[in-house]
This record gives sequence, C-alpha cells and structure tokens, in this order.
Amino acid sequence: MGEQVDEFVTYWGPSINEWGDGSERRWTTKRDLDELQNGVTQGARVMRKINVDEILTEGVETGVDMINGFLPLALFANDDFIVELTNCPVEQGGWHRNLGADEWVFQYRGSRTIECESGAVTLEEGDMAVIPRGLSHRNVGHGPNIELTIYSRKPIKRLTPLDPAEARELMRIKDGKPLHGEVLLEHGVIDRQGDQDTPEGADQ
Repeated sequence: MGEQVDEFVTYWGPSINEWGDGSERRWTTKRDLDELQNGVTQGARVMRKINVDEILTEGVETGVDMINGFLPLALFANDDFIVELTNCPVEQGGWHRNLGADEWVFQYRGSRTIECESGAVTLEEGDMAVIPRGLSHRNVGHGPNIELTIYSRKPIKRLTPLDPAEARELMRIKDGKPLHGEVLLEHGVIDRQGDQDTPEGADQ
C-alpha cells in the first residue's frame, strides 16, 4: 500500500457543503496516491485539452461578417448548457435576443462593451456577467479579444456579492467548514434593476 491521501467525494455543487435536498451526501475517504495518479488505463472518460489561442488565429473574427465570415465555436455542451468561444474585435454584425437561455459571459482576453436594453457594460480581462434571457444585446470589441460564453437553459443565479472583499470573506473556511455558513442555491439572486447587491444568506 502506497501513500494515503484524502479524497473529497461530491455529487453536485461546492465541495465544501451540501447542495440540493441532501439526498446525495458528500464524504471524505482515504485513497492510495499511486492509484489516483496512475489507476485509469482504459475504458474510462478522460480529459482532453483545447487551446483557444491556437483556434483563434489572426483573421478569425466571429459574429462580424454574418454572411461569409466565422460563427462562434461551440466547445462543449449537454442538454442544459453550451460552452461557446468567440472573438469579436469590432462591432457585432447584428443584435441578439436569446429567448431560451441565460448567457454567462467571461472576458478571457482583451475587452469589449456589451450594449443592451438595460444599459451598456464594458468587460475587461477577468470580468464576467450574466446576460438574462430575453434581453437584446450586441458585442462591441475593442480590438482582438477572447470571450467564453455559457448558455444555460435554467436561469443563472448570482451567489457572490459584487464587492470583492465580501466575496473573499465568503471563501474562508475554518476547521473544515465554511466560516459564514454553507453556500446554497436558494441564497442566490437573479439581478434586477434596483435590487440589492448582496445575495440573501450572505453576511452583510
């Protein structure tokens, strides 16, 4: 028997707390390190990496020329969500209204402004936001940029405060437990004009 290490087993949601009705409980067990690092030899699902920089070479601009240009690239998907890759360095060729999904957008590189009916939002590298379903919008890129979008059939709730210091505080654990209580889906908010910034259940 080799070196024994902790393995945290979860079903869904944050690894530090329960998620849902509690029927699928998390637990910790001991595993052999050699088995974890070298145990899977055939038949199992494996990881495959994709490099977005190698795909978005010079001249590959998505959503600009809507007739003979490039479409956004679907990277991963299931029946609940789609992960999409785009590079729109200038003004998008049209407006978009998604009636069937919320759009979680992450600015991986560069910057862009998302013009929409509720007001424009500029995303710099590392910024993210949710475009609610039914909200017409278009991207205006400020030069080459890389954006990742997740389309979700179910409404996306925000679980973290907008204030970075408050968000960091919610990440703290003590004695193996969240310092400020478990993060639960019912604590999330769907942002609306005039609503409070801090999700319910989070310490003020």
